[in-house]
Amino acid sequence: MRDLPSGAALLPLARDMLINELMPLLPEERRPDALLVAKFMVVAQREAEAPAEMERAILREIELLCGPGSEAMRRFAGDLRIGAFEDGEARERTARAILWRLTVPRLRQSNPEFLAANGFDQKGGVVGRAKQCPSPVSG
Repeated sequence: MRDLPSGAALLPLARDMLINELMPLLPEERRPDALLVAKFMVVAQREAEAPAEMERAILREIELLCGPGSEAMRRFAGDLRIGAFEDGEARERTARAILWRLTVPRLRQSNPEFLAANGFDQKGGVVGRAKQCPSPVSG
């Protein structure tokens, strides 16, 4: 368990200090840079807060599919490995949707270049494929 306040909760405090206490001390030509940093802090705060809500919603979906409990994600992974969702179109669609909702946001944080290179639309959070991803085996 982490100490309180969380990093996400500290970002607005740091931003306020930057804008109200430090920025007035900066030379005029450096103030736009400080404002840019303040904007980055807002983005970082949103990113830090959003995944927790999204992951809780996805975990609820996994629990509906695999049963409740602390091991739901582990059961989901195990069921994927053995093909347990291939027994019905609705279950398979649900499992695929969960995988997309888990994977795409992580790629947006860690490898947005991959998404852009493979035709994924990030506008408004909508994900669409323009073309098939190249096979990692065939090149």
